[in-house]
Amino acid sequence: MIRAVSKRTPRPSLTRRALSSAALLAGFLVALVPATSQAALSTFGSTLAWPATLNTTANLDYVGTYTEVPVSPEAPTGVFHTNHWGTDTALWNVALPNGSPSAPASGQAVKVSLEGCAQPAPGGPSPLTQIHFQDITPLPGGGARVNLTSQPFEIPVCGQKGAGGSTITTYEPINLCVNQGDYVAFNDEGGYVPFIYRSGVAYQVIRGVSGSTMDSFIRANGTDNGDTMSAGETAANEGFASNANEELMLRVTLGTGPDARYVCPGGSKEAPPVLPPIDVHPQTDGINRARVVAVAVYCRQMPDCQGSVALAFGGKRVSIGSGQFTVPGNTTGHVPIRVVPSLLGLIRRDDGVTTTLTAVVSGKAFTQRIGVKIF
Repeated sequence: MIRAVSKRTPRPSLTRRALSSAALLAGFLVALVPATSQAALSTFGSTLAWPATLNTTANLDYVGTYTEVPVSPEAPTGVFHTNHWGTDTALWNVALPNGSPSAPASGQAVKVSLEGCAQPAPGGPSPLTQIHFQDITPLPGGGARVNLTSQPFEIPVCGQKGAGGSTITTYEPINLCVNQGDYVAFNDEGGYVPFIYRSGVAYQVIRGVSGSTMDSFIRANGTDNGDTMSAGETAANEGFASNANEELMLRVTLGTGPDARYVCPGGSKEAPPVLPPIDVHPQTDGINRARVVAVAVYCRQMPDCQGSVALAFGGKRVSIGSGQFTVPGNTTGHVPIRVVPSLLGLIRRDDGVTTTLTAVVSGKAFTQRIGVKIF
């Protein structure tokens, strides 16, 4: 995921991001209803059995203090106590008392159900509601690497349209592929506003659950595709934290095989047809004095197509010529076949004949009707 942002500074910053792949197009936000699971699909992550009561501002394990720089001569200055920088944040479950926090198989995260909302600051501007979901791979020793980020979604605002800690919103990411053992993370952009959202927006998407462990990582421009969120990077206001007895209220509906798009590992849904390695169109070719017919063969595979060809004639398909060929990939080659002398007489008598070409590539045979004439 590529973000259009300014260079990182010691202060918290709001970042805005653009998608890193053309495949991650605008998605669909499903109504605020509990997710349902089809028989052919499976789920992993939180059971969403309880409302979200904790948030990303006050309930992550960071010490957090910093000096606020005044925005005007009249603004107050001093050391403010805050839990962490109000910038890019990733959350993911690594242990759950019920169910698995990681993908049980490779496939596609076809739906992500998130419980909770964004808390507005009293008297402040509306909170940043843009969020993402990410496929991340656990690292030896802790932490994770970001593989793929979804298109942006909107989280509801607490108190608006009845949204609260028990609100479950189901999202449908586009091509959010996952590998077996990966986690699906919640990702936000902080939403820092001076004096108002000092630690970023309070995303109320966490619950205190005995036996659960939720990891988090905070860094400006540090949770993008390809970034390493190492467990060894810890600080008062950013980096990695392991949050014991806390659970991210996030559940993933996993599609595999025919329920996962073909672009994801093991997926076959909407897969384009598999074309044969060669293509031989119906054609009429000329025969020269040396009794050689050159048949046009197109090769689709790389680096080349190698095989054998044979021409046959008549209802019983009597062999009249054969040969070997090599055609470079993505090109059309003219494969020469020398035919038996008796065919030449038939061509002259009937002003041409129709033969059957059989080409064998990688153990598979392909046939086509080939006309042969004297031009």
